[in-house]
Amino acid sequence: MINLFWRNLITFRYPIIINILLFIFYFIIASLTPYAADDFVYKINPLEYEISPKVLKDAFNFQIWHYFNWGGRIIVLFFVQLFLIPVKLYFNLINALVQIIIINTLFFYSYNRIATTLKDVSIILLINIMLFIGFYKYSGMSIYLTSTIGYSWMHLYVLLYYLPFWNYYVNQKESQNKLIFFVFGIISGCTNEHVFIAQIIFFILLIILKRINHHNRTPHFFYHSLSGVLTGGAILMLSPGNFIRAQTLNSEISIIKIIDYLSYDLFWVINSIKGFWVIVVPFLFIHYFFYNNKFEIKKPNIIIIFIGIISSLAMSFAPNYHNGTNLFLFFCIIIFILSVIDFSIFPKQLFIINIIINLLIFFYLYDNHKFINEYALSIEKTILDEKMKGNDEIIVNNISIKTNRLISYNAIPNNPSFARNKGIAKYYGIKTIRSIDNVVK
Repeated sequence: MINLFWRNLITFRYPIIINILLFIFYFIIASLTPYAADDFVYKINPLEYEISPKVLKDAFNFQIWHYFNWGGRIIVLFFVQLFLIPVKLYFNLINALVQIIIINTLFFYSYNRIATTLKDVSIILLINIMLFIGFYKYSGMSIYLTSTIGYSWMHLYVLLYYLPFWNYYVNQKESQNKLIFFVFGIISGCTNEHVFIAQIIFFILLIILKRINHHNRTPHFFYHSLSGVLTGGAILMLSPGNFIRAQTLNSEISIIKIIDYLSYDLFWVINSIKGFWVIVVPFLFIHYFFYNNKFEIKKPNIIIIFIGIISSLAMSFAPNYHNGTNLFLFFCIIIFILSVIDFSIFPKQLFIINIIINLLIFFYLYDNHKFINEYALSIEKTILDEKMKGNDEIIVNNISIKTNRLISYNAIPNNPSFARNKGIAKYYGIKTIRSIDNVVK
Protein backbone atom coordinates (compact mmCIF):
# COMPACT_ATOMS: atom_id res chain seq x y z
CA MET A 1 0.00 0.00 0.00
CA ILE A 2 2.80 2.40 0.92
CA ASN A 3 4.71 1.55 -2.25
CA LEU A 4 1.57 2.13 -4.33
CA PHE A 5 1.12 5.52 -2.66
CA TRP A 6 4.66 6.59 -3.49
CA ARG A 7 4.38 5.30 -7.06
CA ASN A 8 1.21 7.35 -7.56
CA LEU A 9 2.84 10.35 -5.93
CA ILE A 10 5.77 10.11 -8.33
CA THR A 11 3.50 9.55 -11.33
CA PHE A 12 1.33 12.56 -10.53
CA ARG A 13 4.05 14.78 -9.09
CA TYR A 14 3.72 17.43 -11.81
CA PRO A 15 -0.07 17.95 -11.58
CA ILE A 16 0.07 17.80 -7.77
CA ILE A 17 2.69 20.55 -7.60
CA ILE A 18 1.01 22.78 -10.20
CA ASN A 19 -2.46 22.38 -8.72
CA ILE A 20 -1.12 23.27 -5.27
CA LEU A 21 0.46 26.40 -6.75
CA LEU A 22 -2.80 27.31 -8.49
CA PHE A 23 -4.67 26.74 -5.22
CA ILE A 24 -2.33 29.19 -3.51
CA PHE A 25 -2.78 31.59 -6.46
CA TYR A 26 -6.55 31.75 -6.01
CA PHE A 27 -6.54 31.62 -2.23
CA ILE A 28 -4.18 34.57 -1.81
CA ILE A 29 -6.02 36.78 -4.31
CA ALA A 30 -9.42 35.92 -2.82
CA SER A 31 -8.06 36.68 0.67
CA LEU A 32 -7.31 40.20 -0.57
CA THR A 33 -10.78 40.60 -2.07
CA PRO A 34 -13.40 42.23 0.19
CA TYR A 35 -17.16 42.01 -0.06
CA ALA A 36 -18.54 44.02 -2.98
CA ALA A 37 -21.80 44.79 -4.77
CA ASP A 38 -24.45 42.11 -4.10
CA ASP A 39 -22.44 40.55 -1.27
CA PHE A 40 -23.75 43.33 1.00
CA VAL A 41 -27.32 42.69 -0.15
CA TYR A 42 -27.28 38.95 0.46
CA LYS A 43 -25.37 38.86 3.74
CA ILE A 44 -27.99 38.09 6.39
CA ASN A 45 -25.88 39.02 9.44
CA PRO A 46 -24.23 42.38 8.65
CA LEU A 47 -20.87 42.97 10.34
CA GLU A 48 -21.19 39.63 12.16
CA TYR A 49 -20.00 36.11 11.36
CA GLU A 50 -21.63 33.84 13.92
CA ILE A 51 -23.76 30.95 12.70
CA SER A 52 -26.92 30.71 14.80
CA PRO A 53 -30.45 29.33 14.45
CA LYS A 54 -31.76 32.89 14.02
CA VAL A 55 -29.34 33.64 11.17
CA LEU A 56 -30.22 30.39 9.42
CA LYS A 57 -33.93 31.16 9.83
CA ASP A 58 -33.40 34.65 8.39
CA ALA A 59 -31.53 33.15 5.43
CA PHE A 60 -34.37 30.69 4.83
CA ASN A 61 -37.00 33.45 4.98
CA PHE A 62 -34.94 35.67 2.65
CA GLN A 63 -34.77 32.91 0.06
CA ILE A 64 -38.54 32.50 0.19
CA TRP A 65 -38.98 36.25 -0.29
CA HIS A 66 -36.43 36.32 -3.10
CA TYR A 67 -38.10 33.41 -4.92
CA PHE A 68 -41.50 35.09 -4.90
CA ASN A 69 -40.27 38.63 -5.53
CA TRP A 70 -37.15 38.59 -7.70
CA GLY A 71 -35.85 35.29 -9.09
CA GLY A 72 -35.80 31.51 -8.96
CA ARG A 73 -32.09 30.80 -8.48
CA ILE A 74 -32.62 29.20 -5.09
CA ILE A 75 -29.58 26.91 -5.46
CA VAL A 76 -27.30 29.85 -6.21
CA LEU A 77 -28.73 32.00 -3.44
CA PHE A 78 -28.54 29.17 -0.92
CA PHE A 79 -24.78 28.76 -1.39
CA VAL A 80 -24.20 32.52 -1.58
CA GLN A 81 -25.92 33.16 1.71
CA LEU A 82 -24.39 30.08 3.32
CA PHE A 83 -20.85 31.31 2.60
CA LEU A 84 -21.70 34.91 3.53
CA ILE A 85 -22.70 33.96 7.09
CA PRO A 86 -19.25 33.03 8.52
CA VAL A 87 -15.91 34.71 7.92
CA LYS A 88 -14.84 34.84 4.29
CA LEU A 89 -11.95 32.44 4.94
CA TYR A 90 -14.20 29.44 4.28
CA PHE A 91 -15.20 30.76 0.88
CA ASN A 92 -11.59 31.56 0.02
CA LEU A 93 -10.50 27.99 0.75
CA ILE A 94 -13.40 26.24 -1.00
CA ASN A 95 -13.28 28.58 -3.97
CA ALA A 96 -9.55 27.97 -4.51
CA LEU A 97 -10.34 24.26 -4.66
CA VAL A 98 -13.30 24.84 -6.99
CA GLN A 99 -11.20 26.90 -9.41
CA ILE A 100 -8.54 24.23 -9.83
CA ILE A 101 -11.30 21.64 -10.29
CA ILE A 102 -12.76 23.84 -13.05
CA ILE A 103 -9.41 24.00 -14.83
CA ASN A 104 -8.86 20.25 -14.55
CA THR A 105 -12.44 19.55 -15.67
CA LEU A 106 -11.88 21.63 -18.80
CA PHE A 107 -8.73 19.61 -19.42
CA PHE A 108 -10.59 16.32 -18.94
CA TYR A 109 -13.37 17.28 -21.35
CA SER A 110 -10.75 18.32 -23.90
CA TYR A 111 -8.66 15.13 -23.79
CA ASN A 112 -10.81 12.54 -21.97
CA ARG A 113 -8.14 11.97 -19.31
CA ILE A 114 -6.57 13.66 -16.33
CA ALA A 115 -3.28 15.54 -16.50
CA THR A 116 -0.18 13.47 -15.72
CA THR A 117 2.81 14.60 -17.79
CA LEU A 118 4.80 17.82 -17.78
CA LYS A 119 3.15 18.83 -21.06
CA ASP A 120 -0.26 18.12 -19.54
CA VAL A 121 0.33 20.49 -16.64
CA SER A 122 1.63 23.03 -19.13
CA ILE A 123 -1.87 22.93 -20.65
CA ILE A 124 -3.35 23.28 -17.13
CA LEU A 125 -1.34 26.48 -16.74
CA LEU A 126 -2.35 27.59 -20.23
CA ILE A 127 -6.04 27.15 -19.36
CA ASN A 128 -5.58 29.47 -16.38
CA ILE A 129 -3.97 32.03 -18.70
CA MET A 130 -6.81 31.65 -21.20
CA LEU A 131 -9.36 32.30 -18.46
CA PHE A 132 -7.79 35.50 -17.17
CA ILE A 133 -6.48 36.95 -20.42
CA GLY A 134 -9.33 35.67 -22.58
CA PHE A 135 -12.45 36.31 -20.50
CA TYR A 136 -12.95 40.00 -19.74
CA LYS A 137 -12.70 40.52 -15.97
CA TYR A 138 -12.56 36.83 -15.15
CA SER A 139 -11.47 37.80 -11.64
CA GLY A 140 -15.05 38.92 -11.07
CA MET A 141 -16.27 35.42 -11.96
CA SER A 142 -13.63 33.51 -9.99
CA ILE A 143 -12.82 35.56 -6.89
CA TYR A 144 -15.76 37.77 -5.85
CA LEU A 145 -18.17 35.77 -3.72
CA THR A 146 -21.67 36.25 -5.16
CA SER A 147 -20.76 36.27 -8.86
CA THR A 148 -18.27 33.43 -8.43
CA ILE A 149 -20.76 31.12 -6.77
CA GLY A 150 -23.51 32.19 -9.15
CA TYR A 151 -21.56 31.44 -12.30
CA SER A 152 -18.27 29.53 -12.07
CA TRP A 153 -19.41 27.23 -9.22
CA MET A 154 -22.73 26.50 -10.89
CA HIS A 155 -21.14 25.95 -14.31
CA LEU A 156 -18.67 23.53 -12.77
CA TYR A 157 -21.53 21.61 -11.20
CA VAL A 158 -23.26 21.28 -14.58
CA LEU A 159 -20.04 20.12 -16.27
CA LEU A 160 -19.44 17.53 -13.54
CA TYR A 161 -23.06 16.37 -13.73
CA TYR A 162 -22.71 15.54 -17.43
CA LEU A 163 -19.39 13.71 -17.11
CA PRO A 164 -21.24 10.35 -16.93
CA PHE A 165 -22.85 11.19 -20.30
CA TRP A 166 -19.42 12.02 -21.66
CA ASN A 167 -18.04 8.77 -20.25
CA TYR A 168 -20.91 6.82 -21.80
CA TYR A 169 -20.60 8.22 -25.30
CA VAL A 170 -16.79 8.11 -25.33
CA ASN A 171 -16.12 4.86 -23.46
CA GLN A 172 -19.56 3.16 -23.60
CA LYS A 173 -19.64 2.96 -19.81
CA GLU A 174 -22.58 3.93 -17.66
CA SER A 175 -23.86 4.03 -14.11
CA GLN A 176 -26.84 1.99 -12.96
CA ASN A 177 -27.79 4.30 -10.07
CA LYS A 178 -30.55 6.15 -11.89
CA LEU A 179 -32.14 7.83 -8.83
CA ILE A 180 -28.96 9.81 -8.19
CA PHE A 181 -29.18 11.29 -11.69
CA PHE A 182 -32.73 12.44 -10.97
CA VAL A 183 -31.89 14.07 -7.63
CA PHE A 184 -28.70 15.79 -8.78
CA GLY A 185 -30.41 16.65 -12.07
CA ILE A 186 -32.81 18.87 -10.13
CA ILE A 187 -29.85 20.92 -8.92
CA SER A 188 -28.33 21.01 -12.41
CA GLY A 189 -31.54 22.31 -13.93
CA CYS A 190 -31.97 24.93 -11.22
CA THR A 191 -28.60 26.69 -11.56
CA ASN A 192 -28.91 29.32 -14.31
CA GLU A 193 -31.69 29.94 -16.83
CA HIS A 194 -29.59 30.01 -19.99
CA VAL A 195 -27.68 26.88 -18.96
CA PHE A 196 -30.98 25.11 -18.26
CA ILE A 197 -32.13 25.90 -21.83
CA ALA A 198 -28.84 24.49 -23.14
CA GLN A 199 -29.35 21.29 -21.13
CA ILE A 200 -32.82 20.78 -22.60
CA ILE A 201 -31.42 21.23 -26.11
CA PHE A 202 -28.74 18.67 -25.21
CA PHE A 203 -31.36 16.06 -24.33
CA ILE A 204 -33.37 16.85 -27.46
CA LEU A 205 -30.20 16.55 -29.55
CA LEU A 206 -29.45 13.10 -28.12
CA ILE A 207 -32.98 11.93 -28.93
CA ILE A 208 -32.61 13.22 -32.50
CA LEU A 209 -29.24 11.50 -32.91
CA LYS A 210 -30.71 8.26 -31.63
CA ARG A 211 -33.48 8.41 -34.24
CA ILE A 212 -31.06 9.27 -37.05
CA ASN A 213 -28.55 6.59 -36.04
CA HIS A 214 -30.75 3.62 -35.23
CA HIS A 215 -27.84 1.72 -33.72
CA ASN A 216 -27.36 4.41 -31.08
CA ARG A 217 -28.95 3.99 -27.68
CA THR A 218 -29.33 6.26 -24.71
CA PRO A 219 -27.87 5.39 -21.32
CA HIS A 220 -30.15 3.92 -18.66
CA PHE A 221 -30.00 7.13 -16.63
CA PHE A 222 -31.07 9.33 -19.60
CA TYR A 223 -34.75 9.79 -18.70
CA HIS A 224 -34.04 10.07 -14.98
CA SER A 225 -31.58 12.86 -15.75
CA LEU A 226 -34.05 14.53 -18.09
CA SER A 227 -36.81 14.35 -15.46
CA GLY A 228 -34.53 15.80 -12.81
CA VAL A 229 -33.29 18.64 -15.01
CA LEU A 230 -36.85 19.47 -16.13
CA THR A 231 -37.99 19.55 -12.50
CA GLY A 232 -35.14 21.84 -11.49
CA GLY A 233 -35.69 24.03 -14.52
CA ALA A 234 -39.40 24.34 -13.73
CA ILE A 235 -38.54 25.48 -10.20
CA LEU A 236 -36.09 27.99 -11.66
CA MET A 237 -38.10 29.34 -14.59
CA LEU A 238 -41.60 29.40 -13.05
CA SER A 239 -40.58 31.47 -10.04
CA PRO A 240 -43.12 34.29 -9.46
CA GLY A 241 -40.13 36.54 -8.85
CA ASN A 242 -38.98 36.14 -12.45
CA PHE A 243 -42.16 37.78 -13.72
CA ILE A 244 -41.93 40.58 -11.16
CA ARG A 245 -38.30 41.15 -12.12
CA ALA A 246 -39.14 41.27 -15.83
CA GLN A 247 -41.88 43.84 -15.17
CA THR A 248 -39.58 45.90 -12.95
CA LEU A 249 -36.89 45.97 -15.64
CA ASN A 250 -39.53 46.71 -18.32
CA SER A 251 -38.36 43.66 -20.24
CA GLU A 252 -40.40 42.57 -23.24
CA ILE A 253 -39.45 39.93 -25.76
CA SER A 254 -39.31 41.41 -29.25
CA ILE A 255 -37.52 40.92 -32.55
CA ILE A 256 -35.59 44.13 -31.98
CA LYS A 257 -34.43 42.97 -28.56
CA ILE A 258 -33.34 39.59 -29.94
CA ILE A 259 -31.43 41.24 -32.81
CA ASP A 260 -29.84 43.63 -30.33
CA TYR A 261 -28.64 40.72 -28.22
CA LEU A 262 -27.32 38.82 -31.23
CA SER A 263 -25.29 41.91 -32.15
CA TYR A 264 -23.96 42.02 -28.60
CA ASP A 265 -23.15 38.31 -28.75
CA LEU A 266 -21.21 38.71 -31.97
CA PHE A 267 -19.30 41.65 -30.48
CA TRP A 268 -18.56 39.51 -27.43
CA VAL A 269 -17.05 36.71 -29.53
CA ILE A 270 -14.96 39.09 -31.61
CA ASN A 271 -13.95 41.75 -29.11
CA SER A 272 -14.73 40.84 -25.50
CA ILE A 273 -12.68 37.62 -25.61
CA LYS A 274 -10.10 38.94 -28.07
CA GLY A 275 -7.37 38.10 -25.56
CA PHE A 276 -8.31 34.46 -25.98
CA TRP A 277 -7.93 34.65 -29.75
CA VAL A 278 -4.56 36.37 -29.35
CA ILE A 279 -3.42 33.30 -27.40
CA VAL A 280 -5.12 30.64 -29.52
CA VAL A 281 -4.64 31.79 -33.11
CA PRO A 282 -0.80 31.45 -33.03
CA PHE A 283 -1.16 27.91 -31.65
CA LEU A 284 -3.63 26.99 -34.38
CA PHE A 285 -1.39 28.51 -37.06
CA ILE A 286 1.79 26.78 -35.83
CA HIS A 287 -0.10 23.51 -35.29
CA TYR A 288 -1.41 23.40 -38.85
CA PHE A 289 1.30 25.05 -40.96
CA PHE A 290 4.57 24.62 -39.08
CA TYR A 291 4.00 21.09 -37.75
CA ASN A 292 1.74 20.12 -40.66
CA ASN A 293 -0.86 18.62 -38.31
CA LYS A 294 -4.49 18.46 -39.34
CA PHE A 295 -7.20 19.28 -36.84
CA GLU A 296 -9.22 16.33 -35.58
CA ILE A 297 -12.72 17.37 -34.54
CA LYS A 298 -14.66 14.73 -32.61
CA LYS A 299 -18.45 14.51 -32.36
CA PRO A 300 -18.62 15.00 -28.54
CA ASN A 301 -16.63 18.23 -28.82
CA ILE A 302 -18.93 19.49 -31.59
CA ILE A 303 -21.87 18.83 -29.27
CA ILE A 304 -20.15 20.74 -26.45
CA ILE A 305 -19.52 23.87 -28.52
CA PHE A 306 -23.06 23.69 -29.91
CA ILE A 307 -24.55 23.51 -26.41
CA GLY A 308 -22.35 26.43 -25.33
CA ILE A 309 -23.64 28.52 -28.21
CA ILE A 310 -27.24 27.64 -27.31
CA SER A 311 -26.62 28.76 -23.71
CA SER A 312 -25.49 32.12 -25.02
CA LEU A 313 -28.28 32.58 -27.55
CA ALA A 314 -30.82 31.79 -24.83
CA MET A 315 -29.82 35.05 -23.13
CA SER A 316 -31.65 36.96 -25.88
CA PHE A 317 -34.86 36.19 -23.97
CA ALA A 318 -33.47 37.31 -20.59
CA PRO A 319 -34.54 40.54 -18.82
CA ASN A 320 -30.92 41.72 -18.81
CA TYR A 321 -27.46 40.37 -19.50
CA HIS A 322 -23.80 41.21 -19.07
CA ASN A 323 -20.39 39.87 -19.97
CA GLY A 324 -20.32 37.34 -17.14
CA THR A 325 -23.38 35.45 -18.35
CA ASN A 326 -21.36 34.07 -21.28
CA LEU A 327 -18.93 32.24 -19.03
CA PHE A 328 -20.46 28.84 -19.80
CA LEU A 329 -20.00 29.42 -23.53
CA PHE A 330 -16.41 30.44 -22.88
CA PHE A 331 -15.76 27.18 -21.00
CA CYS A 332 -17.18 25.30 -24.00
CA ILE A 333 -15.00 27.27 -26.42
CA ILE A 334 -11.88 26.39 -24.41
CA ILE A 335 -12.81 22.70 -24.42
CA PHE A 336 -13.43 22.73 -28.17
CA ILE A 337 -10.22 24.59 -29.08
CA LEU A 338 -8.01 22.48 -26.83
CA SER A 339 -9.53 19.27 -28.19
CA VAL A 340 -8.35 20.05 -31.73
CA ILE A 341 -4.80 21.04 -30.79
CA ASP A 342 -2.17 18.37 -30.17
CA PHE A 343 0.05 20.08 -27.60
CA SER A 344 2.42 17.11 -27.45
CA ILE A 345 4.09 18.46 -30.60
CA PHE A 346 5.08 21.71 -28.90
CA PRO A 347 8.45 21.99 -27.12
CA LYS A 348 8.70 21.57 -23.34
CA GLN A 349 9.87 25.17 -23.07
CA LEU A 350 6.20 26.11 -23.31
CA PHE A 351 5.87 24.99 -19.69
CA ILE A 352 8.40 27.62 -18.56
CA ILE A 353 6.64 30.32 -20.59
CA ASN A 354 3.29 29.41 -19.02
CA ILE A 355 4.81 29.49 -15.54
CA ILE A 356 6.21 32.98 -16.14
CA ILE A 357 2.92 34.33 -17.55
CA ASN A 358 0.95 32.90 -14.61
CA LEU A 359 3.36 34.52 -12.19
CA LEU A 360 2.99 37.87 -13.96
CA ILE A 361 -0.80 37.57 -13.76
CA PHE A 362 -0.57 36.65 -10.08
CA PHE A 363 1.64 39.59 -9.10
CA TYR A 364 -0.49 42.02 -11.10
CA LEU A 365 -3.66 40.74 -9.41
CA TYR A 366 -1.96 40.71 -6.03
CA ASP A 367 -0.86 44.33 -6.29
CA ASN A 368 -4.27 45.59 -7.40
CA HIS A 369 -6.36 43.46 -5.05
CA LYS A 370 -4.18 44.54 -2.15
CA PHE A 371 -5.00 48.13 -3.08
CA ILE A 372 -8.71 47.26 -3.37
CA ASN A 373 -8.67 45.58 0.04
CA GLU A 374 -6.94 48.56 1.68
CA TYR A 375 -9.49 50.89 0.10
CA ALA A 376 -12.42 48.77 1.33
CA LEU A 377 -11.04 48.70 4.87
CA SER A 378 -10.57 52.49 4.88
CA ILE A 379 -14.08 53.04 3.52
CA GLU A 380 -15.58 50.76 6.17
CA LYS A 381 -13.72 52.67 8.88
CA THR A 382 -15.01 55.96 7.47
CA ILE A 383 -18.59 54.68 7.41
CA LEU A 384 -18.46 53.35 10.97
CA ASP A 385 -16.76 56.51 12.28
CA GLU A 386 -19.38 58.74 10.66
CA LYS A 387 -22.14 56.52 11.96
CA MET A 388 -20.74 56.88 15.51
CA LYS A 389 -20.90 60.65 15.05
CA GLY A 390 -24.60 60.39 14.23
CA ASN A 391 -24.24 60.92 10.49
CA ASP A 392 -26.42 58.46 8.58
CA GLU A 393 -26.01 59.99 5.10
CA ILE A 394 -22.50 58.99 4.13
CA ILE A 395 -20.41 60.28 1.23
CA VAL A 396 -17.17 58.44 0.47
CA ASN A 397 -14.39 58.91 -2.04
CA ASN A 398 -14.55 56.53 -4.97
CA ILE A 399 -11.67 54.17 -5.55
CA SER A 400 -8.86 55.49 -7.74
CA ILE A 401 -8.32 52.39 -9.82
CA LYS A 402 -8.74 51.58 -13.48
CA THR A 403 -10.54 48.31 -14.06
CA ASN A 404 -9.46 46.36 -17.12
CA ARG A 405 -9.37 42.84 -18.56
CA LEU A 406 -7.73 41.47 -15.42
CA ILE A 407 -9.03 43.76 -12.68
CA SER A 408 -12.68 43.80 -11.70
CA TYR A 409 -14.26 45.84 -8.92
CA ASN A 410 -17.82 47.07 -8.39
CA ALA A 411 -17.26 50.37 -6.62
CA ILE A 412 -19.97 52.15 -4.65
CA PRO A 413 -22.13 54.04 -7.19
CA ASN A 414 -22.64 57.79 -6.82
CA ASN A 415 -26.44 57.50 -6.87
CA PRO A 416 -27.78 56.71 -3.36
CA SER A 417 -31.04 55.37 -4.81
CA PHE A 418 -29.34 52.49 -6.66
CA ALA A 419 -30.20 49.03 -5.34
CA ARG A 420 -26.59 48.28 -4.39
CA ASN A 421 -26.28 51.57 -2.52
CA LYS A 422 -29.41 50.68 -0.58
CA GLY A 423 -27.97 47.25 0.14
CA ILE A 424 -24.72 48.71 1.47
CA ALA A 425 -26.63 51.28 3.53
CA LYS A 426 -28.76 48.54 5.06
CA TYR A 427 -25.65 46.46 5.73
CA TYR A 428 -24.06 49.27 7.77
CA GLY A 429 -27.33 50.45 9.31
CA ILE A 430 -27.28 53.93 7.80
CA LYS A 431 -29.78 55.95 5.77
CA THR A 432 -27.90 56.48 2.51
CA ILE A 433 -24.44 56.13 1.01
CA ARG A 434 -22.92 57.40 -2.21
CA SER A 435 -19.49 58.04 -3.66
CA ILE A 436 -17.79 61.01 -5.25
CA ASP A 437 -15.13 60.62 -7.89
CA ASN A 438 -11.52 61.33 -7.15
CA VAL A 439 -9.19 62.89 -9.63
CA VAL A 440 -6.99 60.07 -10.94
CA LYS A 441 -3.43 61.31 -11.32
